[in-house]
Amino acid sequence: MNRSAPQRISADFNGLVSGVVNPARIAVVLDTYGSLRDLSNAGVVLSPGLALVAFDESDDDEDLEGHGTAQHDYKRAWWVVEFDEQGVRYVPAGPRSVTREFRCVKCQSLLVGAAYNTAWRAGVGCGVCGTSAVAAIAPPPAI
Repeated sequence: MNRSAPQRISADFNGLVSGVVNPARIAVVLDTYGSLRDLSNAGVVLSPGLALVAFDESDDDEDLEGHGTAQHDYKRAWWVVEFDEQGVRYVPAGPRSVTREFRCVKCQSLLVGAAYNTAWRAGVGCGVCGTSAVAAIAPPPAI
């Protein structure tokens, strides 16, 4: 991953909520398989303040996109991308991922048994290093 550019991850923009740090801002919940897969395959573990670009495929020509930072909502026990002052905007369609691979966020081994849309629900772990399939979205230490 290019550390100078924020990681681009899939998100479901039907799940827009108020921001965690700034409730006047819009945020998207990172509770989909696509978000988890994109983070894990990139070797990224969420942490508060991590710069991210969340996108949702709108149609063949455009995507919805928002730049912001990862924030953990302790009340709701979920991660969000809290968007910057520009909020959500339409952008030209980005590359469409057809990968169904799911890699360990820690060692990048292909998770056997982590078939499409089941890894996070089945509690699958890495057979090589033992890392949980949901480690990329694990909550931060309690504050």
